[in-house]
Amino acid sequence: MNLLVFSAGVGFALVFALGCPNASTAGEPYPTPGAPSSRFEVRLDGVDVPVAAYKDIHYCHFRLDDAAEIEIVAKDGPVTKARIQPASRGLAAKIEGASVRFAVPAPMALVAQLDFREKLFLFADGPAERVPADALDIAKLGAVGDGETDNTVLLQTALDGLPEGGTLVIPAGHFRSGTLHLRSAMRLHLDAGALLQALDDHEAITPIPGATSYVGFLVGTDLENVSITGPGTIDGNGYVVRKAYEAALKIKKQPGRLLYLRDCENISIRDVTLRDSYSWNVQFLRTDHVEVEGIQILSDVRLSNHDGIDVVGCSHVRVEDAFVFCEDDGITPKAAEDREVSEDHLYRNLVIWAHKANGIRIGSESACRVMRNFRFENIDILNGANGIRLDTTEGAVYEDMTLRNIHIEDLLQHYDDRHERNRERRMIESQSHALVLYVDRTKESRPLGGIRRLTFEGLHWGDARYRARIDMRDALMQRLREEKTAPPVSDIVFRGCTVAGKPARTLEELGLRSSDNVLSTRVRLEP
Repeated sequence: MNLLVFSAGVGFALVFALGCPNASTAGEPYPTPGAPSSRFEVRLDGVDVPVAAYKDIHYCHFRLDDAAEIEIVAKDGPVTKARIQPASRGLAAKIEGASVRFAVPAPMALVAQLDFREKLFLFADGPAERVPADALDIAKLGAVGDGETDNTVLLQTALDGLPEGGTLVIPAGHFRSGTLHLRSAMRLHLDAGALLQALDDHEAITPIPGATSYVGFLVGTDLENVSITGPGTIDGNGYVVRKAYEAALKIKKQPGRLLYLRDCENISIRDVTLRDSYSWNVQFLRTDHVEVEGIQILSDVRLSNHDGIDVVGCSHVRVEDAFVFCEDDGITPKAAEDREVSEDHLYRNLVIWAHKANGIRIGSESACRVMRNFRFENIDILNGANGIRLDTTEGAVYEDMTLRNIHIEDLLQHYDDRHERNRERRMIESQSHALVLYVDRTKESRPLGGIRRLTFEGLHWGDARYRARIDMRDALMQRLREEKTAPPVSDIVFRGCTVAGKPARTLEELGLRSSDNVLSTRVRLEP
């Protein structure tokens, strides 16, 4: 198979694979937007897979129909150690000189770390979705995918003119645009090799209506029945736009959102790659019946406040089979002040790399009455300052939550910085923790929140130097003791947990003290 690289704007390229995979190949390479990697080659059952360089990581996509052999070749010479993550997948690598081989049994997202080289992400995707026959192709409407042409007016006109339930297709190519406003009853589909990227002109990325301190690329408010699908890429051009805003306005930080949906219902985001936001990558605010599946989020970790997915004051949410590489918190349900209840969330089959924050964080925005009925299942946290953190500081009660089969691999405090030579990784706290449950009251006008009826079943972390912690400020704890207030943390169960590969037999082996009946009560460990 041959590779074709064609220019798509200054300093940019699209990498395409030409030809058809061999009859024996268990999948198909996808074109990946970006300059071709100078560090790695990847083959799927002997067929070349285009690898793109993005910032200081490299990645590729391919559809996987059946088990296949992956070969990675380091272009700069022999490999001595290969780590294929998540470790829970149990993928053993065979090293021969500069070549690393291993089998992939099913669609999944993987991180390959070969010695101390830059990271390589491999996205083995499932079957592609079909597009309706009556879908509108933006290229046929006149859009130009040359990486330079401003297509904003054409794209917005096409979105506004879609019939109810219509689909707008972005084909392979490098299409530039300013801010786009989504509409109800629509689907935006990005074909393999499609790149929708924000313009370099920062003024084309406009403030979000109703939240004007933030800028946004794809924005929607008061919508219903919206889908964004396909194996293509949405790129906010975040570093360029944010730095230009900060220079023009003489400010330290210009926050923004790559995808922002507020007061919406029936939202589906599937299979797309979202990269280079301004700060938070994806935000759902007071939005119900949300489905996110099979997406990849890639952040520029030089920019601060780069959360992965923020779910703020939402109910009936499902996030599955996603890969999140971000600078700040990975998956973070939060409260919205004008919504008393956030409930019924499912987060399942996720791979999270939170550069210097928390893999999973519930809070810290916690100004509501209750957040309840959350499930987190089959999640691999590859890196972060902390693994899991729940903090309620503004009155919310977190209750009836289950976290099952969670694997935490590396945390910031003891991670070898030779893996991160191009990045600043500063500890926010003095120590990294596998788990933190934290209760505080930041305003006397707020009630004291609580954390109750949580089950951790199959919580595993690989380094015994990391601990779990249940905590609050000493002054607040003393006040609870004097007032004989009911403990805010109660009925926490740990079942089938391990530390450094060994079953935890006592709470102390997790790093926890027995319940003190001031901060906590009925915290217990079960086999």
